[in-house]
Amino acid sequence: MSALLNTIRENVKYWGLYLINGIIFLLAGFVVFSNPFSSYILLSVFFSVTLFVTGLFETIFAISNRKTSYGWGWALASGIIDLVVGFILIIHPAISMAVIPLFLGFWFLFRGISLIGYSIQLNTQGVSGWGWLLAGGIGLIIIAVVILDNPALGVATILGLMAAAFWGTGILSILFAFRLKQLKNKLKAENT
Repeated sequence: MSALLNTIRENVKYWGLYLINGIIFLLAGFVVFSNPFSSYILLSVFFSVTLFVTGLFETIFAISNRKTSYGWGWALASGIIDLVVGFILIIHPAISMAVIPLFLGFWFLFRGISLIGYSIQLNTQGVSGWGWLLAGGIGLIIIAVVILDNPALGVATILGLMAAAFWGTGILSILFAFRLKQLKNKLKAENT
């Protein structure tokens, strides 16, 4: 039992990285919503940088917890994909602007699946509120399907969906961070 507690304690050591990711996603949603048409170019650049930075944070989180975290490979895979694709889109902004609706559809699909995986992991650890992450993951998958099904909906509609998805991802990342912090505090209290 103490080995399991040590594993969980190490897994939640860097919960603040998810909090930072959540704040970045909330800001991205605000930028998109406040300037839907004029921000398309800015959105592609901002999205590329956001993707790169969040990929970096998630990769650091996964590597930091690789010896103690069950399922750390999912976080590592997600982080590496975000890091590499973000870098490619930063150096080729025209590609980003041309394919951003389809790319975001697939990215939201992957994020939704990742959130479902995280919610299952929290459930196995007995952390309350895991259902919100599950619902959020399902919601992101629905948004991804809408974007992928009809990318010709228009830039304004896609930007609106992206703003909503950024906000959803940001809120869920912040929720996940505080659930990890709650678990860390619970374990700390049990050990004192």
